[in-house]
Amino acid sequence: MYNSIYPNYVQSYIGINNRQISRKKDEEKNSQSSQSAEENVQDSNKNMQRSIPSKRGVFPNGEQTAIDYTKRKININQVLTDFKNTANAIGAPDDIKSEVFSYLGLIENQSQKENPNPQIIQSNLKNASQILDEYITNTLKKPSKVVENWVDALFLQQIDYKSHVIAQKEPEIQKFGEVEQVEVVPSAVNSQEIITQEEPQKDNNFYVPTDSRLRSMFIQAKKYAAIDRNEQALYSFEKVLDYAEEIGDSQTAAIVHYEQGRLYDGFNSIDDALYNYDRAIKQTSDNNIKARAHLSMGKIYDDFVKFQPAVEHYCAAVSFAGEADNLKLQTKALADLTQVHTDRYDKNNAFMFMDMANTIADETGSRKLIGITYTKSAKCCEKLNEKARALELYGKASGEFNTVQDYENLAKNYKSAADIMLGFGNKAKAKKLLSKAYIALQECNNNELKQEVVARITAL
Repeated sequence: MYNSIYPNYVQSYIGINNRQISRKKDEEKNSQSSQSAEENVQDSNKNMQRSIPSKRGVFPNGEQTAIDYTKRKININQVLTDFKNTANAIGAPDDIKSEVFSYLGLIENQSQKENPNPQIIQSNLKNASQILDEYITNTLKKPSKVVENWVDALFLQQIDYKSHVIAQKEPEIQKFGEVEQVEVVPSAVNSQEIITQEEPQKDNNFYVPTDSRLRSMFIQAKKYAAIDRNEQALYSFEKVLDYAEEIGDSQTAAIVHYEQGRLYDGFNSIDDALYNYDRAIKQTSDNNIKARAHLSMGKIYDDFVKFQPAVEHYCAAVSFAGEADNLKLQTKALADLTQVHTDRYDKNNAFMFMDMANTIADETGSRKLIGITYTKSAKCCEKLNEKARALELYGKASGEFNTVQDYENLAKNYKSAADIMLGFGNKAKAKKLLSKAYIALQECNNNELKQEVVARITAL
């Protein structure tokens, strides 16, 4: 029963057959950040009327809900995570969130006890839900009990009121920045020397047909796609496809289907995207194309929180990328497998795929890719409450970013590590890491992140 009674008023999932579902792009996130609270709540309430076949939710900001609805028993910590995300998702102002979070704090304290009192926890959940409902009521000018109804339905389920999250002590042996000292490389270092140390990877990102007429048509279609003239790109690719089939060039036909899939995927025509990716897989013997198409299909199903098909496509991507000796694609697919199992709190499988992703990334010799993969792994470790391991991975990633002078990612890693140190109560170490982040940011143009880091340093 619990599969369909979570707070779906903050749900953005609208069904796998809907061609217009929003898969958030960076520019959409930016525009959404300026949306008013009233628009957030109105959009969220509209989604209540939709059929939601998935077993796990997605908030409007793209974050997945913490609760795994396939489990028979729900831990109170997962409920609290969803409650906090709910307040953020509907755009509740700081004073409302502060009041709500104060009740949630009482629940967290109670859940840490050896024998938590369910009545105290339920009472505080009700209080917090009423505050959010009052905000929704005032915003929409009509009564709302959607949060309280969710809480009432929640109480009918099997809830483990004792938190599974154990307060961790700061690691004594592997402290970030002490196992491996990382200093900012002076900008005078020749970046070309670093680039030449990178092992080139077989990627086949751009294919050119051998037939001269077909090649000209194909390149023109790619140009349209590159400048976001999508309708012209699709029309041109259709012409390429017709001619490729006419002369029997199945390889180009497969590539065109893949390119069309990317275009449809980009503006959320999901049925067409899946169809074209599937056609690309079936029409080619090129394992690189198969791997890319499977990876793209896996991401679509992952976005829809369709666990099983997502895993199947990711695994297929790993397999075909291995056949093509494409370590970069293998690493990406393994990192996605890590993430999808992390979202389900499946530590065993998450760590298995994480170790594989990190190992394959190391084999690529690409320091940028290694840094990105370690960072993804660190974030997964944070979600799985493996903070010491996360610090170790952030440290390794920072070493790679430092070497290739990727100062923005270097700064972001220092900032993430500082957050963990603050969680351990080590303000001095957090401030030192934030200071390193600030030094790294002097080498790039992310002023917004720079201001955020300065504010964090000032507050400590």
